Amino acid sequence: MSIDAIRLVVDAVPAMLAYWDSSQRCVFANRAYLRWFGITPDALIGKTMKDLLGPIYPLNLPYIEGALRGERQEFEREIPDPLGGPPRHSLAVYIPNIENGKVLGFSVLVSEITAQKKTEAALRDALAQVKTLSGLLPVCAWCRRIRDDKGYWTSLERYVVEHSDATLSHGICETCAAERFPDDSERGGD
Repeated sequence: MSIDAIRLVVDAVPAMLAYWDSSQRCVFANRAYLRWFGITPDALIGKTMKDLLGPIYPLNLPYIEGALRGERQEFEREIPDPLGGPPRHSLAVYIPNIENGKVLGFSVLVSEITAQKKTEAALRDALAQVKTLSGLLPVCAWCRRIRDDKGYWTSLERYVVEHSDATLSHGICETCAAERFPDDSERGGD
């Protein structure tokens, strides 16, 4: 495979791929840096990580230092949008390049995980709603009303509707139908 073909494949990857030397200077970057940071791969070559990351550089520095000690790093980070849009969530992996016991630099793979973060938030919200209906619910033994967290007694139906996204439907079970309408059950329900 030619270098041009490899470059074509690497530039098609939506994740940021790069190689940074031990002085934190970019040696290689793919086209995803244009979308994430507004900088072309050619313009990024020779720049430092501090130049690229700007205000988030101090947040990444412990991971950079870890990679330069020869330790693989993996972490999540919000990255500001260069066009002023909402920040994107990312998963970064720094993989040290070690030759003869010396760290020469590290490869970087940064993937966008914004959709996963939104899904996690939705699941947390759903779980919070489920939790509101778990635990001990005080129910009157006679009328079957539930005491809410403010001390008020309310019907089961109203409580469920107010504390969940459930919609209730009413019917009558066979046992209650037989007890309340004995003549119908004797005739087979006609």
